[in-house]
Amino acid sequence: MQIFRTLSPYPAATAVALGYFDGVHLGHSTVLAEAVRCKSEGLVPTAFTFSSTPKPDDKRSQLSTYDEKIALLEEIGIEVLYILDFELLRDKSPEQFVSEIINDVFNAKKVFCGFNYRFGKCGAGDTEDLTRLCSEHGIEVGVCAPVEKNGVVVSSTEIRRLLQNGDVESANALLGYDFGLKGKVVEGNHIGAAMDTPTINLSFEKDIILPKFGVYASIVTVDGQRHAGVTNVGVKPTIADGNEPNCETWLPLYKGGALYGKIVDVRLKKFIRPEQKFSGLSELQAAIKRDGKTAVEITRKDL
Repeated sequence: MQIFRTLSPYPAATAVALGYFDGVHLGHSTVLAEAVRCKSEGLVPTAFTFSSTPKPDDKRSQLSTYDEKIALLEEIGIEVLYILDFELLRDKSPEQFVSEIINDVFNAKKVFCGFNYRFGKCGAGDTEDLTRLCSEHGIEVGVCAPVEKNGVVVSSTEIRRLLQNGDVESANALLGYDFGLKGKVVEGNHIGAAMDTPTINLSFEKDIILPKFGVYASIVTVDGQRHAGVTNVGVKPTIADGNEPNCETWLPLYKGGALYGKIVDVRLKKFIRPEQKFSGLSELQAAIKRDGKTAVEITRKDL
């Protein structure tokens, strides 16, 4: 995938998917797939998004990191990505955005967006404006209808609500993949060592949404192998009052060596119980072992 972070004009004709694509959920995938299909017409499948949220006060709201977003876009078939700083474009009128960016920079012949797409300064332009302004440059516009899953309209807002309520199963259904995080294992409190299997400590990036604090059954990928996991999302009140929220995962069936420094991928499958404070370490370990049995049963079919 070619990635542009500046307003460099693209030399070939493109089909562009427009959107912030937070999480690249099933609704986003529909828009992106329309651009990808245009490759058969000789157009380069392209996506345009921002490198920072258009809502700067919306802290801890992101459903995916930018690395994950880029990987998902590439998997769908996007070949060119313009990922620009919102500040570069925030003062452009709808007319300027279409003329100077969609036409002059993207070299778009077709563009696609969701039914609620807005653009231009203060979000002044809607899909009708986009269609009208693009037609002046001979650019065809495709507006995708809402996507429903299990009777619910797929949206980033709805997915955030589900995660914050601990309903990770429903959130995953709307995403089209399992919510989680990927990163390098850092040293923790060695709780796992006392139970003969390691624990994995990962930190949420500062703008990634925090799901409901508690214990989840998870799938953990290490060196290409999938393992059942018990993941605690929260502040570990029994042993670490006041710490920043993190994600700590125990692998009840893992028989390998130490994991410090390895890149692992943790995906949440189902909420087991709320986070709670125990009287001491032995009670905590007993609870984790009980959760481990539950998690193994939940994830058995996914291993």
